[in-house]
Amino acid sequence: MEKTKITVPNGTRDLIFEEVTAERELEGRIDGLLDVLGYRPVRTPSVEYYDLFDQSNRYIDETQMYKLTDGDGRLIVLRPDNTAPIARLVSSKLHAEPLPLLIRYGQRVFRSSAAYNALRHEVLQYGVEVIGGDRRSEDLRVLFTAFETLSLCGGDYKIEIGHAQFFDALIDTLELSADEKKAVKAYLAAKNSSMMPFGVSAGQSRALDIARRLPRLCGGAEVLEESRRLAGGSGRAAEIVDYVESVYNAFIESGYADRIIIDMGIVQRIEYYTGLVFKGYIGGIGAPVLSGGRYDQLYSGFGRERTACGFALDVSDVAASRAVSRKEPAEPPLDFSAGSASIAAAKAFLEKGGRRL
Repeated sequence: MEKTKITVPNGTRDLIFEEVTAERELEGRIDGLLDVLGYRPVRTPSVEYYDLFDQSNRYIDETQMYKLTDGDGRLIVLRPDNTAPIARLVSSKLHAEPLPLLIRYGQRVFRSSAAYNALRHEVLQYGVEVIGGDRRSEDLRVLFTAFETLSLCGGDYKIEIGHAQFFDALIDTLELSADEKKAVKAYLAAKNSSMMPFGVSAGQSRALDIARRLPRLCGGAEVLEESRRLAGGSGRAAEIVDYVESVYNAFIESGYADRIIIDMGIVQRIEYYTGLVFKGYIGGIGAPVLSGGRYDQLYSGFGRERTACGFALDVSDVAASRAVSRKEPAEPPLDFSAGSASIAAAKAFLEKGGRRL
């Protein structure tokens, strides 16, 4: 009889020995840092009602959610995101807490993607959310926390900063229809501006110029001047450049010159972030391992007007890249073949702080 091959679902994997150790060690370091910085821990259920994400998190494609039905017939999902559950928690149970409220978490998210089965569908995320407070002060707090969190991951690390509304501020000054503005944003988000079917009216020509120049706005302080030239007479776009410059300079003056990069070409497909946005990278991993920013509109969906800023770090990928494989443990396991004598020796081993006798 042919044996059935037992595997794990697409997008999931077993963690073995040093992989588990690497993940736990990184968790411990991050927990220690966030505790010192004053972030208070919370944990939300692994399952939530689908309605939570339907009303507050439309930026998550529902086809990527793992859906279940509970005993009462209500649709529930494995947690696809951490920010919305924390917003629910804060709005319902912590709304009377003094602001700013500093929250930290370390828990898994689950997302399915039929098109990319090689991607992780289960990811351990560590992150922070700062609710309330002065926008600039809390942007600086969260970005500082992001830098220091990445520093715990080992190796070189950098963070790109930008602003979610820079593109909107530029495009809103043009004489384009709503559909044309949407098309420009879609092409830019897909990094495919060369395929935009524009170039007739003055507004369309300007849109093409913006689309060609925006992706090149990545680098150091020189990017700010180019961004100002691109903004032209747009007051809102110029204000955004000034704000990004103030954040950039604050970290340059604090010794992060070799860690921070400006990227004014960030374009989001779905309206979620409302201000400062950033992505973090570490050596050895090509994709961002940390992402975050300001999202001031989310809490209105819970009946609370709150400003908010935060980030999430993909601990799973970072730990996997840092794990060192070994075929044998560093020390052989304790020997229990001598019965009570072995147990006595094991107790003595623990009393000596885990040192071999």
